[in-house]
Amino acid sequence: MKKGIERNDKRHLLLLLYVPAYLVVFFLIEQAVPETADYWVSYCFLDDLIPFQEWFIIPYCLWYLLMFAVGFWLMLRDVPVFKLYMYCIMIGFTACMVFCLLVPNGQDLRPEVFPRDNLLSKLVGLIYAADTNTNVMPSMHAVGAVFAAMAICTTKSVKHVAYKVAAVAMGGLICISTCFVKQHSILDVAAAVVLCVIIYFALRIIMKSELRNS
Repeated sequence: MKKGIERNDKRHLLLLLYVPAYLVVFFLIEQAVPETADYWVSYCFLDDLIPFQEWFIIPYCLWYLLMFAVGFWLMLRDVPVFKLYMYCIMIGFTACMVFCLLVPNGQDLRPEVFPRDNLLSKLVGLIYAADTNTNVMPSMHAVGAVFAAMAICTTKSVKHVAYKVAAVAMGGLICISTCFVKQHSILDVAAAVVLCVIIYFALRIIMKSELRNS
């Protein structure tokens, strides 16, 4: 671990500066495309077959823990894959924000009244208030979850297959949760998966030699 950090002179840690920059830009885009904006509606007929289920807010919120845990682990244990992970996030999130600026979009799937009044429904309400129903395609939530799962499956620092399977299962559950809490359409998740595959394999080719030595 120490050898890896010294070899890279800790410059890879500068990639973390993208996180606060992303938060600022995302907030500005949210203001640029408010709920009252004239946006393209992201919708698929399959969305009507997915009922609102407030308990999916649990895996939805685990996204934050997954993103942090994967980044922290790789930062300490596998610098090349950490860089791959961060580059994927940087390119993926930026591509999503640029698309939202060029094609203002949103979804009209949120229930007007929650079918059940409980703690989880209240948590969903807080998420709705903090994150509007605009700028949904591609789903950045799904982008982050897919890249986190891909990174764990890539790194050699995770030896047990069970952990890799768990990461994939968690990433998939998080993607699905965005549809069940009506934060995203299936189209948003599908677009995110396609984007992730393109970015990931393109970067794998570019970083082939570096990843081979990790």
